[in-house]
Amino acid sequence: MAWRIDEAVVRGEIDNCTRGRVTGRVWFAGLTTPVELNLTGNCWRDLAGRRLEFTNPGPKPDDLGRFALVQKGTAGDITASRKVKVPDIPMEQIGEYYAARKPFPWHWGNALYLEWFSETNGRVVIESASYDLKIVGEPAWEMTPGEEEDQRRANGEAMTGFMERLSGAMMEPTEEDCDDEDEKPEEGDRR
Repeated sequence: MAWRIDEAVVRGEIDNCTRGRVTGRVWFAGLTTPVELNLTGNCWRDLAGRRLEFTNPGPKPDDLGRFALVQKGTAGDITASRKVKVPDIPMEQIGEYYAARKPFPWHWGNALYLEWFSETNGRVVIESASYDLKIVGEPAWEMTPGEEEDQRRANGEAMTGFMERLSGAMMEPTEEDCDDEDEKPEEGDRR
């Protein structure tokens, strides 16, 4: 499971000008203050060493009541060049094409893909091919092929760690699982 909150984004900025650190702010419809990002890791090569500003031309409010205003954690895949199928028709019409068993018209496009693993909220994904994107200034550094391979490995480990924590949380017994006082788990115990 992931928080998929791309529709609620109003605008944002991601900064990877310092190696090993991704910071930024994201403004959401319905929130009065921006969400702050403070992540370890790097963006993919297209955004590594750079600052990106993005704007959603059609934000929609979403329920972000339990979403932390400070997002600390680990960077996942962060790129502005993820290839996706972009419909050439309004989203409302896609259902008609499916019902008629006709393929809908589309083209390949670049999508902004921001993924991170939050200490508070778990996996968070913002993905859209419709945002307006702007790289600001010159790159502070360039990612080497070796650094790119290290980042791919770190992203895989971050996803694996997230899945292990999720699986462990699902296996954690609760007080309702225990019939009497002697069976209640000690903190950190698992069945």
